[in-house]
Amino acid sequence: MFTQAELFGFIGILQITTEFLVMKCGCTNSRYGDTSGKLKIYFDGRIEINCTCDENCSKVNVSPIEFARHALRTNSDKYWKSQIWVFGRDGSKVQLVKTCLLKFFKDTYQRPIRQAAHRDEFVRCSLCRKERRFTNRTRDDSRNYHRALASDNWKCSDMPNQELSCDDAEERESRKAVRGCPKNPKCTGCTKCVCNGCDMCRFDDCDCQECTSFILNM
Repeated sequence: MFTQAELFGFIGILQITTEFLVMKCGCTNSRYGDTSGKLKIYFDGRIEINCTCDENCSKVNVSPIEFARHALRTNSDKYWKSQIWVFGRDGSKVQLVKTCLLKFFKDTYQRPIRQAAHRDEFVRCSLCRKERRFTNRTRDDSRNYHRALASDNWKCSDMPNQELSCDDAEERESRKAVRGCPKNPKCTGCTKCVCNGCDMCRFDDCDCQECTSFILNM
């Protein structure tokens, strides 16, 4: 992908294969400081970043635009190439646009920009008929909800990541109304929180009609 002379101009290279290159990167906000990440450049032109600002950060395999937004930079759609940097040989921060790292990049290879949020959803137990809350903040959360929704025999005991039984009380109706919309906590459904399909909630190994159609169209 890159010659030894080209790569000699950088430090922080973590992995090199025939398919991709991984190196340290970051994005600086003048008020909040640096947000660190791992830049992954594929030979086919794709660029993805894993945010390392926190060990539990959900920003994994996101587009450079999403990463810059996560760092609270404005106008990232246009200026992410100059907002995201890597380490030069002398340890200085070098903007991506001033490096050779974008020579394979093509805008058409970028993943679709994810929606602002996926609000919490509820699935009803097939035994006790109580509704149980599923958060949709990460891809794993979305997959757990997707599987539960597709099952005709989902039970409280099948709830992932927590011990739950049919004897546990159901959430109050007033609490159910709060579902995590960034526009209005008690939103009943809007474009800010209701997703009709994106690469976080559609899966290429799922044979349901929604996922199959999404993958084919994408």
